[in-house]
Amino acid sequence: MKNRLQLLFIGVAIIVAFLVGRSITADAQEKAEPRVTWEYMDGANFTAEQLNTLGAEGWELCVLTTYSRDLYFILKRPK
Repeated sequence: MKNRLQLLFIGVAIIVAFLVGRSITADAQEKAEPRVTWEYMDGANFTAEQLNTLGAEGWELCVLTTYSRDLYFILKRPK
């Protein structure tokens, strides 16, 4: 009789835990942020004034490398 009572108690506890657990949701599962789409631009030998103008337009520098004797820039901004 004692074993049956323990099994009944455990069964009720499992059912209650299941029902309570179903009602709890995580915020991360409900709100999916939209992915950012990037726009890219490349060019060579920009002056500081040109880079300031591009920065004011929302462009940011991703890559700066040399190619032959030139400085080669790759810039990006959100679309």
